[in-house]
Formats: sequence, C-alpha cells, structure tokens
Amino acid sequence: MTFSVKLLSKGITREKQHLPQQALAITVDMLLDINRVINHDDPKQYTIWCLFLFALFLMAHKSNLVPDSKMSFDKEKQLTINKVILEGNIAIVIFNWSKTIQIGNRILKIPFENTKSALCPLRAYINMCKLIPAVGDSPTFLFLSKHKLFPVTYTDFQQYIKEFISKIGRNPRQFSTYSFRRGGATFAFESKVPAELIQVRGDWASDAYKIFNFLYPKKSL
Repeated sequence: MTFSVKLLSKGITREKQHLPQQALAITVDMLLDINRVINHDDPKQYTIWCLFLFALFLMAHKSNLVPDSKMSFDKEKQLTINKVILEGNIAIVIFNWSKTIQIGNRILKIPFENTKSALCPLRAYINMCKLIPAVGDSPTFLFLSKHKLFPVTYTDFQQYIKEFISKIGRNPRQFSTYSFRRGGATFAFESKVPAELIQVRGDWASDAYKIFNFLYPKKSL
C-alpha cells in the first residue's frame, strides 16, 4: 500500500469516528418479541406497548406522540384521545401539527384497520382505553399514578425502549425513539408500499425517507 493510500485510509477511518451513530430500526420481529415479554394486564406497560405500535406504524415524530415533560403537554401538538376517531373497524388518527405542518395549512389523517395481527395498533388502542379511560383532549398516552393521570413523556418513552430492548436480548444503546420511525418506513418499503404513500404517511417534506429503502427478514404476522 502506497503512502498516499495509507493517508487516505487513515483519513476515512478518522472521519467515520466523528460521524454520529444512527439508531437502528426496530423491526416487526423485534416487536413480536417485545409482545411476549410485555405484561398485558399492567396499564403502564400496555400503554407503552400501544405507544410502540403507534410510533412504528404511524412513522410519527416523537413530538407528535409525547411531550418532553408532564408540564409541557400541548394538545395542539401531541396526539389526544379525540384525535383518534373510531369508525367501525377503522380508526382515523389526526395530526394538526408536525415539523412540516407549522401554520395549520393542512391536516394529516392516517387510517388504521383492525386486524388479527398481534401488532394491530387499533386493537392495542381499544384495549389500552379499557385499562386507562380518558376522554376529550386528554393525552392519548397516560400513566396512572396515585389516582391521577399523567402524560407519558419523552423520558418515559426512551426509558421503556431501553428496558424492553434489553429484555429481548438486544443492545439498548443501539435504539432510540427514532428507531420506530425508521423501522416503520423500512417495513413499508419491504411490504411494497408505494414511496409516495410512505412519504405522506410519515409526513416527510423531502426525499430523506428513501434512505430506509432496504429489506430485512420479515416474520409473518
């Protein structure tokens, strides 16, 4: 190897060390594994389970699902009970705000169909509402503590990701809340969903979502 090639190789290695490590995608196989270790009778754990499903299949920004703190919940930005509209076998999830919807110029409506899958977000939502009843513009994802309801926060979201990723034998450092958005887009591409629909569902303003167009082994649901 010539001296110039060695220098180039060292430069590339040094540059890689300074690149931020992207969170890995959470896959449907991983969710199936998490489903086996979740306590479905525990309101807190089941709320987190429903949040996981919404995060992946909505491809939603974490800021649309949970606030940064209990006191910073904003009913205009985060998902509320009255923005999940049940219509027979279908639910319509409504977002009035996102990183690309700042001035109320449009509304994003995303449908969910009730399926027999263990990963059905609508079934999880209906069951969650039975465990933690809430109405109106209450946060969609709530914890019950000392007879009071509090919104699930970003810190809670992160904490439970790490906990359940560890329980299924994965490295929790490799995953974050963004892993669901990435995993949802990847799964959609793998399922042959048209790119334009993925962009709309995930509310991407650019073509950045196309970086998730790779396949991973899929387990039948």
